[in-house]
Amino acid sequence: MRQSSSLAVAFASVPRRRAVPQEAWIRLRLAVSSAQVFALRQTLHRAIGGMARIYVVEVDHRHGETTLHVEVERAERDAAMHAIMQALPAAQFGVASILGDDHGTH
Repeated sequence: MRQSSSLAVAFASVPRRRAVPQEAWIRLRLAVSSAQVFALRQTLHRAIGGMARIYVVEVDHRHGETTLHVEVERAERDAAMHAIMQALPAAQFGVASILGDDHGTH
């Protein structure tokens, strides 16, 4: 009996990952070698329109590069990434970040 109770205590003290709810939103970062912001937004909207909640665009005119931050539901991540790769094959994916419950919708 002693061994099983000590195993239970040991198991209970092991840190566990916090479960992330599936409806969580994530932010995908994309880098595109183009400063044609309107055309990029149009293309991106055609590809993932209903899946995206917000687009944030940063343009580096000096280097002709645009960074796009797109928020999608975590459950839609794979479909959104596939659609983006089809629409913007030269886009480079950066870090994907899970947005917390405290992240406000826009």
